[in-house]
Amino acid sequence: MPELSVTLLELAREHGRITVAEAAWITDASRHTIKDHLKALVDHGHLILHGAGRGAWYGLS
Repeated sequence: MPELSVTLLELAREHGRITVAEAAWITDASRHTIKDHLKALVDHGHLILHGAGRGAWYGLS
């Protein structure tokens, strides 16, 4: 698993949930890169996407 994906999972565990904007700010990665990693984590069953658009957030599955 890529290091950024591991970091995103750790952030979700620490904070209970994470948004794309929060993850981009904390990791200094681009929003597009964050979205790609979060989508992969959802596809592999590690995270669950809640909501859509700007209000969307990701939590542990």
